[in-house]
Amino acid sequence: MSEHHDIPELTPAEQIRVRAMVSDMTEVASGLRAGTAAAEDVEGAVARIMSVDVDRHTMLNALHVPADAGPFAPALETILRRIPDGWGRWIGHDAGWYPIVVAIDQRLSAIDPEYVVHQIKEKFGTLRYYCAPSAEEPGPSVLDAFRAIIGDAERASAITCERCGEPGVLHEIRYLVKTLCAACADSLGYMPVQQGTT
Repeated sequence: MSEHHDIPELTPAEQIRVRAMVSDMTEVASGLRAGTAAAEDVEGAVARIMSVDVDRHTMLNALHVPADAGPFAPALETILRRIPDGWGRWIGHDAGWYPIVVAIDQRLSAIDPEYVVHQIKEKFGTLRYYCAPSAEEPGPSVLDAFRAIIGDAERASAITCERCGEPGVLHEIRYLVKTLCAACADSLGYMPVQQGTT
């Protein structure tokens, strides 16, 4: 796992600029999903994103503990410290899945305390937790255990709202899918996926 001194830190000003960039990306993505983003909205957001004056290496390798992590912040920081330089130390899903991710880490670290994480994100409406054992040639039992733990977590994410953690089902909007509860889906404009359409 990465040592504390190996990981660069963003200054408070850089943190603000990165948060603003993420906000711009989120807003333009929301507008594109809803079909309400005009060309000038996209151009403006891209221009602001491109003007962010933060060293790429520092931004990529700094810890990006989600602002909404709350009580999960220490555990998520531990997970982010497992990510090697160059991969980007952030989590690419919403807060509803933080408990699932923390549980994955607890189970995997009980098997291999030095295992490595490469990426944590949402893909096709479910959680993806890409990682590897620390040993160069782990045994079949370790690999099987890793696959089982990650498979359990992916299945749990498929029935858990990514935003709030309540029970959820797959929803869609403009060719995008997300596992959401009815309330979160309604607030985002997502509709339930009809069985047999994905």
